Amino acid sequence: MSQVAVKHVDKIYEGRNHVLKDLSLDIDSGEFLVLLGPSGCGKTTLLNCIAGLLDVEGGRIEIGGRDVTNLDPSDRDIAMVFQSYALYPTKSVYGNMAFCLRMKRKKKDYIDAKVRETAELLQISELLDRKPVTLSGGQRQRAAIGRALVRDAAVCLFDEPLSNLDAKLRTEMRVELKKLHKKIKSTFIYVTHDQVEAMTLATRIAVINEGTFSQISTPDELYARPANTFVANFIGSPSMNFISGRVALSDSKILIRTEDGIDFDVSAYPFASRPSDGQKVIFGVRPELFHRSSPGPATYVTKLNIVEPLGANVLCYCSLGRTEVVASLNPTDISGANTDEDLPLSIDFAKTSIFDAASSLRL
Repeated sequence: MSQVAVKHVDKIYEGRNHVLKDLSLDIDSGEFLVLLGPSGCGKTTLLNCIAGLLDVEGGRIEIGGRDVTNLDPSDRDIAMVFQSYALYPTKSVYGNMAFCLRMKRKKKDYIDAKVRETAELLQISELLDRKPVTLSGGQRQRAAIGRALVRDAAVCLFDEPLSNLDAKLRTEMRVELKKLHKKIKSTFIYVTHDQVEAMTLATRIAVINEGTFSQISTPDELYARPANTFVANFIGSPSMNFISGRVALSDSKILIRTEDGIDFDVSAYPFASRPSDGQKVIFGVRPELFHRSSPGPATYVTKLNIVEPLGANVLCYCSLGRTEVVASLNPTDISGANTDEDLPLSIDFAKTSIFDAASSLRL
């Protein structure tokens, strides 16, 4: 059993810096859980508390149903992969991977079989005799992951393991990590500030902001139905467009009206409860929900300011009244459009988001 439970955990530095605030989280056995958030939000602190590298001031941590809050890291049945690889420079890859098993006084034949089996899984068998200094960044990271996996720990913890790699190698390693998790079915807890990394790897994501969980859900749910404006802004690249306005109610329609007098008909939006007339709201539109269209009653005329071609799509930076928005369009849709000219756009309202302006929470 490799479930992990974080129950009302608090972490306070120097008696005044409240880094983790009453955090609770249940992680299923075999899950790939990503802790995501900006620098300084507390995600690495939480990982270190689970690992036993930091003590907690309140709450408890369980692994496999066992309370490990006051146990040393060596007694928690966890393995950890660090951002800096942390390989022994004087040992070969084989020596690094075998080290923890030797410390546990495992038999030589067992150690050799386990190291070679893990190396084959990570496709580094040909590197076993080499020292870390002779390896590329990706090879070092595979070796560091291999050193963690040979332990057969209940839980594997990853602290931003790909942040030192270049963009192409990060993409390749993301794919390899996902394949690895599918093969070994261990519980992975992974820290990153890269939302693309989180979205592609995780079965669930816990978004942390200022020491609290903003939302815990699947990548698809976080993207489509963010719980608040922080999650909506943090998830997605480019991030969600925010348009301020007020609710305008009529007998048959619910409108959001901007200060420029632009009306968005959101009658079909699944409100949890009917909004009040005049309520201040934030209308959220993902860039890909804009579509170029012919002028008409459901079309919004924007001014095209900047075009950013990305190959498969084009980012169009436009002015909608006094609000700057980003639209992600197909290259064919932007054909013939020129900057400083009008660009008529329609919106896929079924997939938009609406937040209360005062609380920032989703309506």
